[in-house]
Amino acid sequence: MAISIHPKYPALVIDGSGSSVFAGVLGEEQQWLAQSTFSGAPLEMLFPCVEDVLKAAKLALPELRSFIYCEGPGSVLGLRLCAMAIETWTRLYPQSADYFAYNALQLSAALLVKDQALPAQTLLVSDWKKGAWNAVQITDGKIGDTGVVDSAELESWEGGLYHLPQRKGWQSPPAQAQTVAFAPERLNEALDTSDLLRPTAGVELYSNGVNTFAKWTAERHRAPTAP
Repeated sequence: MAISIHPKYPALVIDGSGSSVFAGVLGEEQQWLAQSTFSGAPLEMLFPCVEDVLKAAKLALPELRSFIYCEGPGSVLGLRLCAMAIETWTRLYPQSADYFAYNALQLSAALLVKDQALPAQTLLVSDWKKGAWNAVQITDGKIGDTGVVDSAELESWEGGLYHLPQRKGWQSPPAQAQTVAFAPERLNEALDTSDLLRPTAGVELYSNGVNTFAKWTAERHRAPTAP
């Protein structure tokens, strides 16, 4: 079966990557029909949160046409619970089996670009493991790929620096970084300004392992190449 390029609506959005569980239903105009955020453990809060938004949107699971989910990076438990839930629902209701992923750092970077006049070279990072960070570089408003930067490179970074907190962290935030709040409830604001959504054949969670992603390298000293 061919993968849809764009979501069909109504679409259920679920995000278990952060400190809270978020769920929402997007309608045809990419506007929220309902949204809800539940604080607490994902295992306990995911299904009540989804039930809450479906009730508010006056929809049932068989009426959904797409699932939009956060692939990470973030809470491993929250992301896996969301993945298992979506896979279960799409087996029960195959007509809803269109999947679209977004990256938590990419979404946060898109909202930063939307909200602020950033330095020409800006870095957004989130905790991965001790001595290493997930990172997105923003160059003149253009958002790069998500990769990895180590603490030594981070300490030598000379541009703007922002930090996206995780549910659990392995290390303190960079001392010079400004903290940004994760805002999945603003997903619809970023859909028309970036290639944020990625169609997937199934639920695919983000991994920054060395076998998947090349190590991130700063480009702050290199001038853009003329077309």
